[in-house]
Amino acid sequence: LNQAEPAIIKVGLKGITTVEFPARIEALDGFGFSPNPVPDGPDLFQISFNKGTNFLSLKAVRSNVEGNLSVVLNSKVYCLLCKEAPDPSFAVIFEESAQRGGTLATGALPPAMKAVSPGRLLGFLDKVKGFPALKVSAAEMYKNMDVAEPDSLSSADGLDIFLKRVIRDDALDSVGFEVELRNATDRDFYYDPEGFSVRVKDEVYPQSVSDAAGLVPAGKTQAAFFVVTGTANGGRNDLAVTNRFEVLIRAVNAEPDPQRKTAAEWQEPPDRLPTNAAGHAAAPGSAEASKTAPPETRVAAARQPKKKGKKADE
Repeated sequence: LNQAEPAIIKVGLKGITTVEFPARIEALDGFGFSPNPVPDGPDLFQISFNKGTNFLSLKAVRSNVEGNLSVVLNSKVYCLLCKEAPDPSFAVIFEESAQRGGTLATGALPPAMKAVSPGRLLGFLDKVKGFPALKVSAAEMYKNMDVAEPDSLSSADGLDIFLKRVIRDDALDSVGFEVELRNATDRDFYYDPEGFSVRVKDEVYPQSVSDAAGLVPAGKTQAAFFVVTGTANGGRNDLAVTNRFEVLIRAVNAEPDPQRKTAAEWQEPPDRLPTNAAGHAAAPGSAEASKTAPPETRVAAARQPKKKGKKADE
């Protein structure tokens, strides 16, 4: 990270690129970065940032976009040149440099753990989704995996979340989750299909890949699947399937468009710090809100502190 030249960040159209800094972010500024990008509008990137943290997440709104984002750390301004790319980075970590006392950019994951390719993560997700049938027809696929079926319950904004199955692939340092979402209310429940995470004691682990609809209609039940992989700094999470996992889901506000069957609008959390007045949020009920997509596999970045050893409840 050099004040004299921008650091290049490769961002994708699907999945999230998480950028971690060695200090808390004091301010952000950049044209075309918005937490609520408007379809066919001037926005270039969707940005997610929680006030008081040292990381942010980016996703490109459309192909071939570029934009520079200014980040203030310790009263110093640094520039990130963000580019949409077919081979995006899922984790970009800036670390303290021991030689110069500054910061050193590392666009790839540290050598502590070899990065897991999106293809392998998608393959593991398919095994999680197909477990009931595959454990009978191809049981050898799960020979080196740990499996638990806790059937535990958590809730979020009126939605019941049943944790049906947990599967760990130690070779990938990944844990897959099958959950059942039950909406007993009389209102449709909209959520971020890329916003799953699990809490184990005081640690929260966000998803790396998922398959979910983003909507549970009133009075209905739907299945969703997601995977947690490693840590943001390239270390192993070593999560055992016997942990008491609390499944977390990010609800979003939605207003139906009369011309469409379903439409959704992102709602900024109360502690979210906007980056720039140039981003324009979509108005509730506006035509900018898009149709709810069918279940789709999405890749995101894990970004939690490095832990060592198996972490099972005592």
